[in-house]
Amino acid sequence: MNKKFLSAILFGALMVSSTGTFVSCKDYDDDIDEINKELTDLKSKLSDLESKVNAGGAYVTKIESVDGGFKVSVSDGTSYNLTVASAAAGSKVVIDDKTGEISIDDKATGWFATTGEGEEAVDMTPYVKDGYWYLYDKTAKEFVKSEYKAAGNAYAVVANGICTLNIPDADGKMQTIQLPTTSAAITGVQFIDVTSGAVETTPAYALNYGVATKDNAKWDGPKGAITKDQLLVGTIEPLTLQVYPSSADLSNADIKLVGSDGTVAPVKVTATPFEGVITKAASANGLWNLNIRPDETVTGKTIADAFKAETNNYAYALQINGNILTGYASEVTPADKASSATANSLVATDVTYNAKALSSKKVPFGETVTLEFDGTKAYDAYLTPKSASALELAGVTIDGKTMSFTSTEKAAGKTVEFTVNFVNFKGETGTAFDITVTFKGATVDPEAPVAAVKYTATDGVKPIIIDLGTTFTSLSAQTATALAAVAPTWNVISIDGKAVATTDQSTANGKFAFTMTQVKYYSDLKADGTPKTEVTAIDNADNLKKVKYAVFAHSDYQATAAPGAYVLNMTFVDGENELKKVVAPVTIFVPTFTDLFTKVTSVWNADKTVLNALLVGSTSADAAKQYVMTNAFKSVENSGANWDNLTLTPKQMSISGTPTEVATYAKVGSILAMADALLDDNGAVRGNVTVDGTYLVKGKASLKVEVPAFAVNFMSPFNDAVLNFYKGGKVADLNVAIASDGKGTIAKVAGDAGKEAGLQLVASSEKVAVSEDMELFGATNDKFTFVVKGDGVPAGATATLSDAGIALTGMSYGPNYSATLEMTVTALNGIKTTITLPMTINKP
Repeated sequence: MNKKFLSAILFGALMVSSTGTFVSCKDYDDDIDEINKELTDLKSKLSDLESKVNAGGAYVTKIESVDGGFKVSVSDGTSYNLTVASAAAGSKVVIDDKTGEISIDDKATGWFATTGEGEEAVDMTPYVKDGYWYLYDKTAKEFVKSEYKAAGNAYAVVANGICTLNIPDADGKMQTIQLPTTSAAITGVQFIDVTSGAVETTPAYALNYGVATKDNAKWDGPKGAITKDQLLVGTIEPLTLQVYPSSADLSNADIKLVGSDGTVAPVKVTATPFEGVITKAASANGLWNLNIRPDETVTGKTIADAFKAETNNYAYALQINGNILTGYASEVTPADKASSATANSLVATDVTYNAKALSSKKVPFGETVTLEFDGTKAYDAYLTPKSASALELAGVTIDGKTMSFTSTEKAAGKTVEFTVNFVNFKGETGTAFDITVTFKGATVDPEAPVAAVKYTATDGVKPIIIDLGTTFTSLSAQTATALAAVAPTWNVISIDGKAVATTDQSTANGKFAFTMTQVKYYSDLKADGTPKTEVTAIDNADNLKKVKYAVFAHSDYQATAAPGAYVLNMTFVDGENELKKVVAPVTIFVPTFTDLFTKVTSVWNADKTVLNALLVGSTSADAAKQYVMTNAFKSVENSGANWDNLTLTPKQMSISGTPTEVATYAKVGSILAMADALLDDNGAVRGNVTVDGTYLVKGKASLKVEVPAFAVNFMSPFNDAVLNFYKGGKVADLNVAIASDGKGTIAKVAGDAGKEAGLQLVASSEKVAVSEDMELFGATNDKFTFVVKGDGVPAGATATLSDAGIALTGMSYGPNYSATLEMTVTALNGIKTTITLPMTINKP
């Protein structure tokens, strides 16, 4: 249960204010300024920690709660305090070993982090969305939004040996960092076809073999002398494996092929880093060659049956460090090649470089090159000089009795010949033959990485500027001339750490902000950092050597553009030969909602979680139910925020157990409108309406910004209404004289300014005299009702609007007594509001 234990620690230790406090509905807006000051130091520590893990093979050994954050201990003995001083401490969280239920501060929550038990347990890792934790509800069998708020939206989880940190950087943008919790933490693998770049779902490994018919003591190739009856296993093309995360090291891993019945294949599997180029685009990062050889238990008599089940070949799964990481889909098939072995079974066309024929493939110079030969036709082979003097003049040296040779810069553009010596699968020395090898003619770096770019997609559509540094300005004239003769191409070769297969290239390119053809080259930038001087053609050496910046720009993003961590390759390819490759990491973000819009303080509650939507009166009943959201938010200066790209979604409300639409949103006019169902039978608002939504940058579906949920309190324009009685131009107590017949009048307000006398209604800064002619916010006199209440008021007393004001009838005629005038108004939107005014009843 180690995984559950680490998850429990992370809930308590990692959830702290800006780094994810696990609290009940409490905001920390007042602390944000202080927290942001400390994020730069946090970013530096995270960068150092990530580098140590990726480059040095370290891993996380322990996570502890400390004041203001958490402490991460690393396998090399170092530790990092990832804290924010002003942050609060996290809650204590424990996950039950058997049931997986989460307890917070010793109180069971009813939420579950796992389902099942023991080996059957399935990790239901909680996650954060719209600022709240979503936890697994075992009864509902789905993730649901909890009451627990993750302040700052930063959090971390551990699953399958990987600790994933989601923490804001110094700019407040979220970054995701994955750190292994074991030395061999591998989350997934897949086999890759090196010729197409596609994923191989059923990789097959053919063991080409023969049995020596006689001794061949004179053979001194790399595999050594041969004796009669010796099992001869050919040089076989390895399987190529892609490992996630790419930092995982397979060099010392325990790798096996295991059948579904537990049978372990009688082979030795070793892994070496992949050094070739897949489809001239994919990076070798995270790629390994798996070399599979029969072990010492396999002989010439047993190899034919060593990998067979009772009825067919075994289907093996790949097991690494004890973990099965693939399905049972791989076969190892021995193939006896002795019957086809002849003195000329291997010929010149069977020798290749990086799977390409030597007639079409130029090899690099200044490094070691290894040629391959067809492993179905020969057991062993090595090179000798066709002309030792010619090799010496070209600066080429054969690396012993192998298929490898090393060259110097003298070999650039040269052509040399070698003799290939081989032995067949009978153990017989075959007829030697000559091959021709041509070297590339330009001195170039095989790969040039440039500074990473962080780009936020906004409606303003700014260019993506890639600083190429001295990649081209430092080229020699010879190299620049060679490159200028080739038009460069750009491609996305990985997204979020996952390599792009050739079959997915077009889709991957379509996810980048701009098309690969929307790139131009510049020699310098303006003072404000925007492109200045374009290099209009890079098809000659002089112009190419001026290039310092590659700029992707357009007035709009691609239709399928999406955020992500992209790696682009700019490649120069001459036929089959890749002359140069520039590796450009570009991470594309979308802004947060607060980057685009801010709340207008005056219409929100104190902590800005509830919008007080005042429904301004209108003579139209429909308009009287509308609130214009541009009154609630304003676009951030220079953000380019466009209201047309915003969609707000009012949530349904449960009314008598039925989900019911109680509000709507229309983009045209940015109108949030109250539905009739929001009011109960008494004309009262049932409650606040929850609203969230999305913002699509430039209207692109994948450039989506989540709108944090907020509550809307729909309010009548009479929400703040008061009744004022004036006397001599000032608000005074209401005194009403009742005659002996029980009648009296509350006069409507009249008189010049400063000399008013009578009753007036004031609402939303509007005023109206109280009488039968009154109308306010579309509500006419029939929408206003009045009653008089009090101990001295008879049951049959009435208060009705009249031309003079309010006519009272059926009142008591007696000594002075107190009463209350109560007015109820029904606005055109249906909301009823009641206002009261104390009054004193007097005799005339």
